[in-house]
Amino acid sequence: MSEFPPAPGQDKRRQGHDNPSAEAALDAALLDAVSEAFSSAFIVYDRNDHLIFASRSARQFVPLPASFFEPGTRLRDILGAAYDLGLRQAASGQSEAVLSREEWLTRQIAAHWKERYEIQSCDDSKRWTRFSKRRLPSGFGFCVMSDITEQKRREEQWRADIERVQLTEEILDNLAHPVFVQDRNLQLVAVNKVFCSAISVGADTALGGTIASLFEAEVAARLATVSRQVLETGLTSSLTLPMRLNGDPPRPILVHVQRVGTPGRYLIVSSLGEVGSGADLQSYPTEMPETRDDEGAGYAALDGRLNGRKALLITGDREFEARALEILQLLGLDSCCVRNDEELDAFLSVARSVGVVIDLAIVDVDLDMQCLELLQAVDIDYLTLAENEIATDLAFTVLDRMTALQARPSPADDWEITTEDVPAALEPAVTMRPAEPAAAVLVKPTPPRQPSLVLVAEDNEINQIVFSQILEGLGYAYRICADGETAVSLCTELKPAIVLMDVTLPGLNGFEAARRIRKSSDDAQLSTPIIGVLAQAFDRDREACFASGMNDVILKPLSPDVVDQAIRRLVPDIARLASTA
Repeated sequence: MSEFPPAPGQDKRRQGHDNPSAEAALDAALLDAVSEAFSSAFIVYDRNDHLIFASRSARQFVPLPASFFEPGTRLRDILGAAYDLGLRQAASGQSEAVLSREEWLTRQIAAHWKERYEIQSCDDSKRWTRFSKRRLPSGFGFCVMSDITEQKRREEQWRADIERVQLTEEILDNLAHPVFVQDRNLQLVAVNKVFCSAISVGADTALGGTIASLFEAEVAARLATVSRQVLETGLTSSLTLPMRLNGDPPRPILVHVQRVGTPGRYLIVSSLGEVGSGADLQSYPTEMPETRDDEGAGYAALDGRLNGRKALLITGDREFEARALEILQLLGLDSCCVRNDEELDAFLSVARSVGVVIDLAIVDVDLDMQCLELLQAVDIDYLTLAENEIATDLAFTVLDRMTALQARPSPADDWEITTEDVPAALEPAVTMRPAEPAAAVLVKPTPPRQPSLVLVAEDNEINQIVFSQILEGLGYAYRICADGETAVSLCTELKPAIVLMDVTLPGLNGFEAARRIRKSSDDAQLSTPIIGVLAQAFDRDREACFASGMNDVILKPLSPDVVDQAIRRLVPDIARLASTA
């Protein structure tokens, strides 16, 4: 078979070819098949630059009449027609409008005579085309035209991804606490400098591996278990583990684990933080007890620190219940237990109706997800725990969660327990265990509050308008002030039902204003609920809110639902008080 069909004027029968027309047809059919297979268009021309072959798809790239792609057409005529139609950029890969027609054609013919020449161009419809031109030693030449639009898009996406990765790395490296990121296979895909420094390992060594090579076996196994749970459920988890950081002896380290990304591209982000600092850290046990016999001795020094705080245990396992309640009581927490989602739902309804606030819920990981959804619906802080983790994790994690509550006024030391007027449907849901086996409802008298007014401390004029519109729409009476000093004064004067406190107030900021309110003699009787209003969801700001005596936190931008739920959560009867005021 010949290299190409004969050029016009040539007769290959002199070289031993008896049927040149059949051979030419076969060659054309093969080139068309190759063109389709590679999703490209071919143009083949002889040593005299006369067209020998053009694939059927050639007109998709150079939209000229079909007559221009007939065998025998001069390459110069095709290029000239392309110039006349304004296809100069498509043929050359660059704008050459300043060149005359002859100059442009001369350059193009010269390019087609180069041994190898390749260009890429983009037309007005944003389609990218690659023109690959070759000239063989025999003088025959060909041009392959390929649509590379999708490739270009992938390259742009790749560059954008690289830029995002670089930006993410810069953000991670500027964080003050150690952070590591795992993919869905729990392989490390990102670490920041603080993390590398804390565990004395280089980023190149850590990336691509797993946490099993970075932490002690028990710590790594616990982190892996929690990471898988977060990956599957999407629920953020926190736990406290004894870790060796910066070459120091093991100490309790709080680990926050959360899932980010989209389905199919989830990542697990874990950040490490101190459980406490200074004197607070010294009061934490540095080692967890190995057996239950040592638990009392290990926590005896902590008894009384959390008196009056309330914990709700949710488990159907009696052994889990007994061990967890024992530790919670040693920590000084008032604790009770429910055993399933139905009991939990009924318990939360009763607690909300009588004004009992649950500080923390401890949920058995073997229970149905419905329990977590119920807790999230009423915004109760919770942690999940397996039975084999009670001895190693429960005390540390509870202490960490409760640390932020230490500056807040403690509730009454006892919960009033009554078995009277309990709806029959609720009796199984509110048992006090193990101290009181009978049905019980926890009742905390709510002090009268007058009037039912929402006090807002906000200095930004736009946000003041937003608060006004939201509170008016919800039907609440309200008063707005613009600084912390005024907020403290109005709280004493008006005795509002609740305070919404922006933390970035001029002069006396929201944190200091909350502390002043808590120290006032009037608030000792009323314990006015205070909600901190934050612009960003930083853990340190949340902790500062609770440490200053605030009861809850909401984030900007504000919505009526968020504001209403937050107010009703802390003042359940505010709607009734507002209607009777």
